[in-house]
Parts: sequence; C-alpha cells; structure tokens
Amino acid sequence: MREGTMLRRARGLTRFQPNHAVTFALLIAVALALVAASYILETENEPEAAFGQLMLVIAGIIMFGRLLGSLLARLGQPRVMGEVLAGILLGPTLLGVLPDLLPDLITVSPGEAGHWPFSEELQSELRGAADIGLAFYMFLVGLELDPKILAGRLSQAALISISSIALPFVLGIGAAILIIDTPGLAGPKGELLPFTIFLGVSMSITAFPILARILVERRMLRHPVGALALASAAVDDVIAWGLLALASAVVASGLGPEALQVLFLAVMFTAAMFLLARPLLARVATAYQEAGNIPAAWIITIFLGVLLAAYISQRVGIAAIFGAFVMGLIMPRRAELTHDISRRVEDFVVVLLLPLFFVISGLQTNLRAILFRPELWLLTLGLIAVAIGGKWLGAMFAARLAGNTMQASAAIGALMNTRGLTELIVLNIGLRLEVISEDLFSMLVVMALVTTFMTGPALRLIDPRRTLSAAPEDALREAHAVAAGGAGAGAPLPERSILVAPQDPRNMEGLLAIAQALATTGAPRQIVLARLVPPSKLGAGLATDEREVTRAARDVNDRRDALAAQGIAARSVAFTSADVGPDLVRLASEQEVDIVLIDGRRPLAGDGIPTGTVGHVLTEAPCDVAVLIERETVPTIGPANPVMVPFGGSEHEWAALELGAWIAAARGAPLKLMGAAGETEGGRDASRLLGNTSLVVQQLAGVAAEPVLVERAAEGVIEAAEGAGLLVVGLSQRWREEGLGVVRGAIARSAVAPTLLVRRGQRPGALAPRDNMTSFRWSVIGGPLPSSPASPIPRPSASSTPPGSTPPPGSTPPG
Repeated sequence: MREGTMLRRARGLTRFQPNHAVTFALLIAVALALVAASYILETENEPEAAFGQLMLVIAGIIMFGRLLGSLLARLGQPRVMGEVLAGILLGPTLLGVLPDLLPDLITVSPGEAGHWPFSEELQSELRGAADIGLAFYMFLVGLELDPKILAGRLSQAALISISSIALPFVLGIGAAILIIDTPGLAGPKGELLPFTIFLGVSMSITAFPILARILVERRMLRHPVGALALASAAVDDVIAWGLLALASAVVASGLGPEALQVLFLAVMFTAAMFLLARPLLARVATAYQEAGNIPAAWIITIFLGVLLAAYISQRVGIAAIFGAFVMGLIMPRRAELTHDISRRVEDFVVVLLLPLFFVISGLQTNLRAILFRPELWLLTLGLIAVAIGGKWLGAMFAARLAGNTMQASAAIGALMNTRGLTELIVLNIGLRLEVISEDLFSMLVVMALVTTFMTGPALRLIDPRRTLSAAPEDALREAHAVAAGGAGAGAPLPERSILVAPQDPRNMEGLLAIAQALATTGAPRQIVLARLVPPSKLGAGLATDEREVTRAARDVNDRRDALAAQGIAARSVAFTSADVGPDLVRLASEQEVDIVLIDGRRPLAGDGIPTGTVGHVLTEAPCDVAVLIERETVPTIGPANPVMVPFGGSEHEWAALELGAWIAAARGAPLKLMGAAGETEGGRDASRLLGNTSLVVQQLAGVAAEPVLVERAAEGVIEAAEGAGLLVVGLSQRWREEGLGVVRGAIARSAVAPTLLVRRGQRPGALAPRDNMTSFRWSVIGGPLPSSPASPIPRPSASSTPPGSTPPPGSTPPG
C-alpha cells in the first residue's frame, strides 16, 4: 500500500515508452482487428451496429495513421505523410487484397471487393466527415499564410514562386497533350482544355504546411534561405489555389460566357470577403483583446463563416475549399482571437477528420491496377521527372537569378518541390470533377509521395554540414544576458555556467532550486535557462509552435530577471527544436557548462538503459549531468531536510557526493552519507569507510557528512530518505549497458524525496579525480564492477579541485 502511494506521488514518471517494435506490431494488429471488426459488425437492420461500425473504422484509421506517422517521423519524413501512406495501405492497394486471398473467410459483393471492408454506405459517411475536415484544414492553411513572412522578400519570393509555377505548368500541359489519348487516363469530362489545366496545376503545387514543418525540423526557419523558401511557398500557395479555381470554372462551364461569369463571381466573392468580412473580424479581434475572452456566439459565427464561405464558393462554381481558404486568409494576424480559433480547430481537425480524407484518397488509389501495366509505370516515371524537373529547376533558376548561391538555390528548389497533402487535395478535386481517371489519380499520388519523400534526403545531400540551418548555440549567443543585480547585457558575466533545461515546464522550480544552490557555492557561475520546445506533432502549421515558444520565452525571461534580482547572473533562451537531446548537447559543448540539470521521465525511471532526450544527454554531454525525478513539491532543502547520498565509491557516486556537498553547504542543510549495514564478504566494515569519506568531504566542502547505515537494496534507502529534502544518487559504472538497474530504478520510482541522478562528465572531480578513483566492493545500491579494488580513500590533493574553481566558503584547503 505504501509503495503504491509513493508511486502515485512521483509526478515526473507518467510517460512510459515500451519496446518500439512491440508497440508497432501491437498497433498494426489492433488497427487491422478494428477494421475487420467493422466488417463483421455490419448489420443492415441495426442502426446502432452501423454506428458502432463507423466508430470502429474511424478508431482504426486514426490509430494506423498515427502509427505510420510516428514511424516515418523517425525516418526523417513529415509525420503527415505517414498518415497519407496509411490511407493508401487501407485501400485496395493492400487491405483490399484480403477478400481475394481469403475467399473462404471474407465474402463481399463483386462491386465492393477492392474496397473491403469499406462499404458504399460507410464510404459515403466517411467522405462527408472528410470533406468537413478538409474545409477546416484549408481554413487553417489560410491562417498560416501571414503577410509578415513576405517582409523584405516580396520581390525575390514572387520571382521564385512565379518561375516555379510557370515552368512545371507549361511542362504539365505538354505532358497532358502527350498522354490524353492513352486509354484509361482521362476521365469522362477530361477534354483537352480542362485535362491540360489540371495536369499543369498538379505539376505546379507546393505544399506550404509540409514545407513549413520541414523548415522547423531542420532549423532553417531562422536562416535567410529558409525564410525565403517559406515566403516563396506562401506566394505559390495563393497562386496555385487561384489556378485551381480557374480550372474548376473551366471544367464546370468551358471557355464561354459562363466561365467568365464564374470567374467574375469568384473575384467578387473574394473582394467581398476582404473588404466587408475582414474589417468586421478585425473589430471582433480588438474586442477580444480588451475583454480577454470571446462569447461563444462569436466562435460559432466564425465556424459558420467557414462553412458558408465553402458553400458560396461551391455555388459560384469553384472548389468549396477555396472559400474556406479565403476565410482563413482574412482572419486577423497576431491576434489572440486567431490563436484561440486555431487552437480550438486544429486538434479536432488534424487528429480526427483529416485522416479520414487520407483514407478516402487511399480508397481511390489502386497501385495494383497499374502494377502489371508497364506502360503506366513508364508514364508514371515520366510524370515524376516532369514534376521534379519543372519545379526544382524553375525555383533554382529564379533563386540563382535573385543572387543566392548555388547551394542555397538548390536547397530552395528541393523545398519548393515538396507537394504532399496539397497535391492530394488537387487530385481529389480533379477526380471528383471526372477530369482524370482513377488510374491517373494513382499515378499522380505516386508522384506526390516521391517528390515529398525525396525532400529530406535531397537537403541532406545539398547541405550535409547544415550550414543553411541555424545552430542552437547561435540562439544562446544572441540571448540577452542579465548580470547579478540586474546590471544588464553590458556587465561582465561568469565564464562558467549551469545549464537548466526542463522538458516539463512544471519542473522548472525544482531544477532552479538546485541550480541556485550550485551557482552561489564556490566559483561564481551563471545560470543558463533553456526551453527547447518540440514542434507540434499535429503538423497543423507554424502558429502552434510560435505560440508555445513565445510562452516559453516569456517564462524564462521572467525567471532570468528574478535570478538577477537575487544576485545571480543568468541568461535565457527559448526556441523550437526537433532534436532536443542533440541540441542540448551542442549547447553544453559550446558553452563553458559545468553541469546540465534536466528533469527525468518514466523511461529513465525504468530498469532499462535511458532513452530519448535524457538518454542522449547522459551519453553525449561532455560535462556533468544531473537528472531530477521530482515529486509533488519543489525540493525543500534546509536544516530540517537533509541532503542524503547513497555511496559506494564509483566514479558517478563521487560526483553525486560532490554535488550533494555543494548543495548542502549552500542551503545550510545536513549531509548524510548512506552505506550498507553489516560486513562485506571480505569482512570490511562500511562504517569505517563512510567515516573516512566524511572526513574528505569536510576537508574540501566544510560540510560535516554524517554516516548512516541502512539495510541493503532500495527499501533501506527509501525508508531512510523519507524526511530528506533531496536524495542524490550516482549512476552505476555499468549504466550504459544496464541502465539504472533494479535498485536505482526502484528508488527513482518510489522514493518520497525528490531524487537527483548524477553522471560524472569528462572533467576531473573535486573529491576523487578520474585517474585516482576509489571503489568499494560494497554498496547500499549496488557497487562498482567486481574487479574494482577495495582500498582506503586517498587524501585529496590540490589537484583534486577542478581548474578554475575554488573550494566552497568555509572549507579547509586540501593540504
């Protein structure tokens, strides 16, 4: 009972990462089981069973999509492309094969064999939900197109965008003329003009949301090349959707007066949205800013505006999503109203509704139908070559003409060649308008996948050293520093520093309590507050990331100023990071960092080898690393709450002892040194060794370390540390092979006191240098390697103190 209570009190241990291979296998099995169950539950006379079937199918779609999205993200691909691929695999390309392979188990009507288990009724329901999701997604895309990204780059962006649209558009028209007579490629309404326009538009598309996500994950957004590519993609997006509206009008009305009427109405609709609706929304945004909230009626009104704009756009004769896109364009920028609306929409749309669109697209993509037709595969390769050559060369030529280097121009061309989800939207419209056939639709889907998947590898080839990316240490160099007493950036700062980088912002207080104690002990050190914000996994766009970074920057800046007011020099930095672990290591390597303080989560508290951000920092950081497993409260260290250190003499336990001594000295807290009760196999008494260690600590740190004998293993440590303000535990010498181990893992999970896990870095220790380390055969938490010699503790020499540091105040210099 007591252990269960302790486990519940561990706040930082709620995230668990089991074996990824097992996870993937289980999720695939569950997804397929859910989809299969939807077929089994299909009952014509039971509406509730039909509803249950729909819910199961949606659950399977979302689960399978998120699974493949996570898998592709690990391979360096956009997460959303995994969901697109999941939709294709759930269609006739893969899942639709099962009725043919298992005819005795699966019986379907002849017309639905390739679309099993999605019946016509089910497809209709999914298509309706997907269309609603697509409309609101286009609304979000419009929201992302902020005119501020064009500031100072409009002429270059326009040149690159127009060139990257014109060349592939012309090449697409030429390709359309060549293939229109090929049997099975043009749709029932695929006459020469609409067919050529649609193929030209499909060659000209750039996926703005995916390009933005790639820029964020590669840290190119703050680099001039990334900013120019983003601006060019924004202009490209607006022009492309205008071309799509033109193509829709031509399909609906031809080139006669009716087409001119459709175009006129489309222009009038757009003008009315900008001239009438936009000022009204600006007034609503101002009222929101003043009141701090918005009535539900206005939220409903904006949602209705998206739906009505889509409806009017469709009635005018162009694609319905164009109206939703325009509604997003007219929303006020950098306003809390827009952020609030985006927050309410993107989670539901991106997580729930958009995957349904991918499945609808997948049901219309049958790669098996073109697999055994060599002429179609040759045409597919030709279309891929046209798409890549036109888009990449068009953008690269214009970028070079605008004065960019060849490397930067090639990178811009690779980025503008990204098509992704935007291409699928265009292709679905062409298929729905019956301009293209399902075979050509499938061929162009392959083209969209290839041109999107190649972007990441192409950028790695063009820029292997990532010179076009902003390095994380650049953000820290540019960060405003506040010296002790708040003197500002011009005042001198200590050369050495303590890097505080919480993964969970709720753990900042606990990490700062430790950092403040270390910064005020011995040689002066500045505190570097770093918030590395992972990009949104939803992939909805830049707005969410920008809001999170703004909040994080505000928080660390306030804390930086508060530290300066207390007499502690500090710097602060916050930025988006797709690789938090490597970026933290780079920050620690570039700066004069003595120790990295981070917070631990459930993967660290398990018995296995630490993984994720914590595992990477522990493995790669050159300095000392301390990982805080925090509980419900901030560590309270003082006369009544001692610092306790389980000790066994290993390299990392010496580091833990050194750290514990500094913290105890700064807080005026007792320091207790825990060892195993009883004699070892060799008959040695742990109390004598602990006593000798206490003398060393008192000599160096001026702190009296009280030896405490406890029962062996985790239970003894946990019981003895119940009243402690902080429990400081050094990692095992074998942590790289074994992780925390059973005992340390149990302490991290169950100890009531906040627990700090310590790993020694490359610098020499103040108490026991790496080349003169003492190891005991006994330890309360598992000793060092069995081959380590048991020897008395050496008297510390003057060389024991790290270069540039001094003993803490009140300590006796080593003699």
